[in-house]
Amino acid sequence: MANEDKKDFNAMLHDSKDMPKFQTITDPKSIEKYGGSKMYFAPPIYYDKAMKQIPYGKVITIGKIREYFAKMSGADFTEPITAGIFVSIAAWASYQRSEDETPYWRTLKANGELNIKYPGGIETQKEKLEAEGHTIIRKGRTNIRYYVKDYEKALFDLK
Repeated sequence: MANEDKKDFNAMLHDSKDMPKFQTITDPKSIEKYGGSKMYFAPPIYYDKAMKQIPYGKVITIGKIREYFAKMSGADFTEPITAGIFVSIAAWASYQRSEDETPYWRTLKANGELNIKYPGGIETQKEKLEAEGHTIIRKGRTNIRYYVKDYEKALFDLK
């Protein structure tokens, strides 16, 4: 996202855009990729609420949040593009608030990767995760990425 300082992320967080909703997909490749045709769209505030449940020292991936929403809604899967956008909105909304913090740094991308789109970028997320006892590892030579080492051991299970 661009111009974060000019956007009201808390307003975005509370704009449901007619969600939650379901959509039936018919593309055979997508059905095969996602394991079904019933796709769920969760509103931004749902991601914020899920992210707030992750306790100190634990982490979760966006994919695990999507799996949780699909299971809870009876869908085959949760739409992946809006999921990434809404997790970023939740992070920036928390950053803009003076209270009621969402521990967004505990929500990782696939395979435990840190999210450059969060407030303060990789460096801030890295600092916050290390302060909670996680080890951050760097991978790559030219396309450098950062991951939580053994993140699977610290995964939180949403219930």
